[in-house]
Amino acid sequence: MKIIDLGKTDYLKALKLQEELFKRKIENPELEDVIFITEHNPVYTLGKTTQKNHLLDIPENIPVYPVERGGSVTFHGEGQLVVYPVLNLKNRKVSIKNFVWALEEIMIRTLYDFNIKGYRRKKLRGVFTEKGKIGFVGIKISQYVSYHGFSLNVNVDKNYFNRIIPCGITDTPVCNISDFLQEVNIEDVKLSLINHIKEIL
Repeated sequence: MKIIDLGKTDYLKALKLQEELFKRKIENPELEDVIFITEHNPVYTLGKTTQKNHLLDIPENIPVYPVERGGSVTFHGEGQLVVYPVLNLKNRKVSIKNFVWALEEIMIRTLYDFNIKGYRRKKLRGVFTEKGKIGFVGIKISQYVSYHGFSLNVNVDKNYFNRIIPCGITDTPVCNISDFLQEVNIEDVKLSLINHIKEIL
């Protein structure tokens, strides 16, 4: 498995990288699994369950893209780590349910490294804390190959989330690691995240 840090990228550029590898891995299941890590320029993405009332007041200067992943609308931007695993689940003998569990567990263990308790909520995807939802999961799987993935808020501008109903959840605010710590370095969080990716995936 190869982990590639893309740094800060445009959303469509990262999506194209995923889609190209996704197609190649379907054609050749023995190709190496790859995980991309990035921060995006501001963008809203609309998963397959997005409803019109989930879009409240999206700024005209921010791109909005319908995508193939599960889930509803979310925001990506600077101060948020986004992880895209392009993996063959059949080769790994991993069910979709266990794959989602693993993505959430990576975030939960990363939060634990910073003395933050993250947890799951019944019937909901993602990771929650006492201050709100902090981790988001939205994946697409076809012929046992995954793409899209998860995101973890470090110190993202939460005002962008106020323009939508994130993931269609109305009763829970969005939060950052920085809401729990006086100082947080996104590179430190990334290092922890990578360690747990290697540990769990």
